[in-house]
Amino acid sequence: MSLSNGTGTGTGNDVANNDGNVPVPVTRIFADFVANVQPAALTAQVRDRLKEFLLDFIGVTLAASQTSDSTEPICRAVRALGGQTDTDTKNSSSCTVLGKGRGWTPAYAGLLNAALGHSLDFDDTYAPGTLHAGVTAFGAGLSQAEVLSHSDIDTDIDIDRFLLAVAVGYEITCRLGRELGNEAYARGFHNTSTAGIFGAVATIAVLKRLPAATVADAFGLAGSKAAGSMQYLANGSWNKRLHPGFAVHDAFVCVALAEAGVVGAASILEDAKFGFLHAYSPKQDKDLHYLVADLAVRWEFLETSLKPFPACRMTHGFIEHAAKLGRDRDSDRSQSLGPPQVKRITLSLSPNNLLVVGAPTPNKIHPENMVDAQFSAYFTTANSFLYGSDNGVRCYEPDRLRDPAIRALADKIVCVADPSIKQFGSKIRVEYADGHGDPVEVDIPYPLGEAQHPFTRDQVDAKFFSLVNPVLGEERARRIKSVVDDIEKYTVVELLGLLY
Repeated sequence: MSLSNGTGTGTGNDVANNDGNVPVPVTRIFADFVANVQPAALTAQVRDRLKEFLLDFIGVTLAASQTSDSTEPICRAVRALGGQTDTDTKNSSSCTVLGKGRGWTPAYAGLLNAALGHSLDFDDTYAPGTLHAGVTAFGAGLSQAEVLSHSDIDTDIDIDRFLLAVAVGYEITCRLGRELGNEAYARGFHNTSTAGIFGAVATIAVLKRLPAATVADAFGLAGSKAAGSMQYLANGSWNKRLHPGFAVHDAFVCVALAEAGVVGAASILEDAKFGFLHAYSPKQDKDLHYLVADLAVRWEFLETSLKPFPACRMTHGFIEHAAKLGRDRDSDRSQSLGPPQVKRITLSLSPNNLLVVGAPTPNKIHPENMVDAQFSAYFTTANSFLYGSDNGVRCYEPDRLRDPAIRALADKIVCVADPSIKQFGSKIRVEYADGHGDPVEVDIPYPLGEAQHPFTRDQVDAKFFSLVNPVLGEERARRIKSVVDDIEKYTVVELLGLLY
């Protein structure tokens, strides 16, 4: 899709690209893309990746529906707000929440599926934008597809249209996230939700086949709902888990308003004074031509990776390699490696990532709750060094959080900023006490799961079964995987019928 073929309504003081003064009407171009893209744009590679991402989203969300401590309070609140009606109904106002049954209103079903999918911090990650695009794309897509399938307009919505809508939602979120960059976090914004609401709007719009003018209005309205504060780091609050849920819920609101004729702000994404990219990120090298180039040809979201560990992606290099330097190194030794045998562990990460997972605050060094632990380079490294990397969410149980050995080792960890480190790269250096070995330093350019250090399909499947078998049983889990693998043969409603 070229820059000159747009027919949308975006106008205003467009941000100039960083290589000149030519304005780039990002909002209009994105709206045209959403309105005109067709399933033929889905290559075999895109389809295969979407299936992997869908399987992963299902596994993580189902596990969270039964194990996350925030699930029941959030569900109770949604019920109190009228978000669940008759659990046996099948109509245009009844949707499925994974692991929680049917009868939820569309916007609140989207809120819950997205929030649950993010609650374990085990969901897919797009490194260039430091965000999680799948929860908003699937959260919006499953609910909207189910609504249309139960309406008089569409019957069992075409699976190609569903996959296309999800792909477009991923793409809008990832492209915006790339231009926001890590710098948005320093300003206090969580890219997953601030960019994610625009992706959710796009997913809903593709499924509803909305015209470009309506999409542009919905984007304009979403600009006033884009939110997600990083202040959750102060006390391990559940705000972060809700961020993508809020984004999906509000995307439904914005689309409904736009369809009703409510006018949204023009040029919401690119305006140089009040626009989204300018207001939400101080990043200096935004490239708005690259942002809109080759839509439906170059799928940026294919750089998304799946998580091997339920923790902030910024800690994954430490988790993987601390296990190799600690427990795995100790496997052939008669004397165990613990805090007394370690003099110091130095963790190097980018300055922006240091703010998120490496700040030397009490709730980082000795976390008391799951969220603080997931965002602690100190805890995740110490836990992996002592107990290995294959703990899953078990490592966040109270006895592990208060484990004396973990706390003693965490006290010997120092986190430092290294401006040469990019994205999710890191370095770890272990200095052993006298007689226990020479210092070891490992440079970790990419965590496990990135294309340069891939998470294999067998590992994807193993993760799925480890999450779903305890919830629905092995037989149902295998049936779900079979349906996802051949999703073109099924409908969204048939898939959802297996997920509660």
